[in-house]
Amino acid sequence: MLADPTETTLPSRFIMNATHHPSSDNEQREEASIGPRLTVELFVQPGFSHLELSSIIAVLDAANTLDAGTWFSWCITSDSPGIVASNSDLLVRADPAIGVQYLKDVLFVVGGHNYGGGSWLARIRAMQKLRRPAFLLSEAATSYIRRSAPLSGPATTHWLDVRTLREAGDYPTVSNRLVEDNAGILTCAGRSHTAELVIRFLSQFLSPQHCAELASILMIDTARGYSGEQPKGAARNTNLLEGRLVKAMAVMEECIEHPLPTAEIAERAGVSVRHLERLFLAHLNTTPAKHYMQLRLKLANKLITDTNLPIAEIAFASGFASSTSLSRAYRREYGMTPYQVRARDRAGASLRGA
Repeated sequence: MLADPTETTLPSRFIMNATHHPSSDNEQREEASIGPRLTVELFVQPGFSHLELSSIIAVLDAANTLDAGTWFSWCITSDSPGIVASNSDLLVRADPAIGVQYLKDVLFVVGGHNYGGGSWLARIRAMQKLRRPAFLLSEAATSYIRRSAPLSGPATTHWLDVRTLREAGDYPTVSNRLVEDNAGILTCAGRSHTAELVIRFLSQFLSPQHCAELASILMIDTARGYSGEQPKGAARNTNLLEGRLVKAMAVMEECIEHPLPTAEIAERAGVSVRHLERLFLAHLNTTPAKHYMQLRLKLANKLITDTNLPIAEIAFASGFASSTSLSRAYRREYGMTPYQVRARDRAGASLRGA
């Protein structure tokens, strides 16, 4: 069962442009049997999310098995054409993206970790001028937000990056929604929501019955609308964890900058300290204090690797009294100090740019 109707619809001119013009008699006969063709460009960069790319292709491929009167074709492009590796060493063959030429009906950008940009920035602007949608998924959305701030319209990205952006600067238009549409440039949470996003987009071309069938083929219970809110943190997975444990974890996730004592967390969760400790041990094999520390260090690590904030500011944002106390805890967890991590990352960036 699909969620609320998609907020974004394509202009009629765009839908007409989705029709493929075959070049041979055989293709003409094939086109007559399958109906209009929608062409999709999948732009990837080294270190792209294999989950996002695979999700897009899986939905398009499944949609082509439906007797829906529309055919979806796609190509993979990149600034680094040839064999491109994902963040998990999945390899794809990509065609070159040449300036703003050979644009398709729809563009999906699957960026790499900490990738600063490339020809896709020009391509999304060209798509926008043609009133064709361009979707930027998670890391690509984050890169776009950083390069385009202050934004003149709404934007979003994966909730972990939303938190990082808000710590690192002033991004007043960034929301926690799954998708934000800013005049045809659609920034998205990405990750596992990608399949739902593509189904929701295809609902402009497929009947509700075909969309429901497509979701069923892919074992997706619902395709959430663009305006849905992202879940934030493990504490939102209430079907996987004990209820009072979830409450305690949610309190911790909401109070990173100003950590609370275990007794207050237990009180807010409605249990005794002893019982809270038993819950953490039984379900997570850790203590409340260790779990809380890991949450704070994960935030600190993301701010260290993804921003240029001073270490002292990162320490305060993640609930440490000083950069020294952060460095001690960080080294115990990651085996390096924050300064060593930044030096390593700068050296790696210099080698990549050489």
